[in-house]
Amino acid sequence: MGYFTRNDAKVYLTLVNYGFLNPADISKYSSVDRARVYDSLNRLVEKNFVQKEPIKRGAGYKAKPPSKVFSIIREELKNKVHITNDLEEKIKKLKPPEEKGESRVWSIESKDNIRNKIVDLIDKAKERINFIITPDLVMGDEGYKWLTEELYLKRFKDEKVNIVIALSVFPDVLSELKRLLKLGIEIYKIIDSKIVPFGLLIADNEFLLTTLDHPEELPEYNTGLWLEGGSKGQIIGYMHLFNHFISSECKKGMIIKKTKDELGKMVEVKEL
Repeated sequence: MGYFTRNDAKVYLTLVNYGFLNPADISKYSSVDRARVYDSLNRLVEKNFVQKEPIKRGAGYKAKPPSKVFSIIREELKNKVHITNDLEEKIKKLKPPEEKGESRVWSIESKDNIRNKIVDLIDKAKERINFIITPDLVMGDEGYKWLTEELYLKRFKDEKVNIVIALSVFPDVLSELKRLLKLGIEIYKIIDSKIVPFGLLIADNEFLLTTLDHPEELPEYNTGLWLEGGSKGQIIGYMHLFNHFISSECKKGMIIKKTKDELGKMVEVKEL
């Protein structure tokens, strides 16, 4: 996801290629459904990647120069990356409690190893799962599907596990997230969806912390630390980090909607 969804990229590339176009022509040349073209244009205009100009019949759009667009992206990444640099320095100083010898900190590298560890920690959790989800985990053909399915099955199998997640919310994943919401999973929407400085998964007394790599390019999170058998103090510390993030960078992804039940009575339904 990150700066461009799949459809956003198609719309932007079409405008770069063809110049000034209206939504109907954008849909024609990009092979993106007309309704989704409008969604993409709204996001791209908001990010200042595309310029909207009025014409006699509606509005036309043209792409900002790619050099300017990627300059914006690089600058925003550089402004954010200092967070992960500070975090990395603190991580280097982490030590397992000397009085117990049970806590171990492991370095994890590569997207596949991080993903496998996420699945393992979710599966083993007995009490809680607190998860700040980075954009790279939901890129590719599967999108959010693999991750939402893991959380859905976990909640379905064990209702006692308290699950709270924070992530960037896009229109094409709403149906998946509503399934989780109906099962009682708390969802927080990251307000600034352009960049997430770190990923954090806390599962009982273990956690996985991933940090942002390659600030000059699109964000990647290919390195991390896994704490095995963490102490109470360590888990409390990272829970403070998680709670600070959702209180300062997120809003709760839940609204209360009034509707009628089968008997015609007004009821309140919670939705994203």
